Amino acid sequence: MTTRVTVIVPCYKAAGTLRRAADSVLESAPQDLELILVDDGSPDETGKLCDTLAGEDSRIRALHRPNGGAGAARSTGLEAASGDWVLFLDADDMLLPGLWAALPTAMQDAPGMILFGMTRASGPAPCPLAPGRYDHVADLGEALDPLLFESGYLAAPYPKLFRMDIIRQANLRFDERLKINEDVLFNLDFLHFLQNSPAIFCLPGVYYKQNDMLAGSLSRRLRGDLLDAERITRPALARLLDDVGVSSAERERLLRKSRVRAALNQYGLLTGCKGDMPFARRRALFAEILSDPDARQELRRLLSNDPNRLLALPYRLGAALRAPGLLAGYTQIKNHFLPN
Repeated sequence: MTTRVTVIVPCYKAAGTLRRAADSVLESAPQDLELILVDDGSPDETGKLCDTLAGEDSRIRALHRPNGGAGAARSTGLEAASGDWVLFLDADDMLLPGLWAALPTAMQDAPGMILFGMTRASGPAPCPLAPGRYDHVADLGEALDPLLFESGYLAAPYPKLFRMDIIRQANLRFDERLKINEDVLFNLDFLHFLQNSPAIFCLPGVYYKQNDMLAGSLSRRLRGDLLDAERITRPALARLLDDVGVSSAERERLLRKSRVRAALNQYGLLTGCKGDMPFARRRALFAEILSDPDARQELRRLLSNDPNRLLALPYRLGAALRAPGLLAGYTQIKNHFLPN
């Protein structure tokens, strides 16, 4: 009996990259592969291209839904998936050659999750976990921290395969309240339900390319929901840490790290991304960041080491005085002059 893989691609304004993504999936893929393209109410030619691709290869299915975000599109794909395993691919990313030949080695071990290496357009993204089988999430040891945070391997929906019977039994879906961190929450919930199964097999090799330099990526788009999203996902992180049995000090450290990283990432978007945001909203976000002692301390440390001391002066002053209005006003004016 063969083991079938379903690849789910959420598609929104992806007419320029979707064919490349689909071709990367189909190259040397097994004949029983299922590739589901979910058009998320895209206003351009993406939906039509989904149908065209489905007409060209019987392994491709095109689904259409009203716009609801990438998480909602992935959930629509999960509802339709028939595979034993599911792999998520973003429509502007690519699978790299060799994955389909490498997977049987991991699948015969019957883990709940299969991780593999990825690279980014912005540079290498080495996996912090050594290749091999890990029977329990607790066996990840010191790699759990970088897997969750610095590397993103257990935060993003890729580069990994999930066993579908666990998803079905737990009725896991992506939380549609979230437009960011919905993938983090899905991963944390999946790892929680993985406790009674052999946990993770980490493949050697790099088989996913994330094109993170495009204009739509998180690091290049102004948004104000990172702190709210972290608050929603934090209980799931706490539950997983309890599952793993980390010490109370380590539990607190990792929860604090989650909070501080969200605050610094939100600060980075507010100060470095062009976009319209009302002054009151900017001020409220800066006030929340500055009200957290750990985030404020780390922010002041980073600003003190900024080589552009003159340009960083307003930021250092705003952080030192805990003056969110100063930061909001300065960034609102400055961002009008940022390149598109």
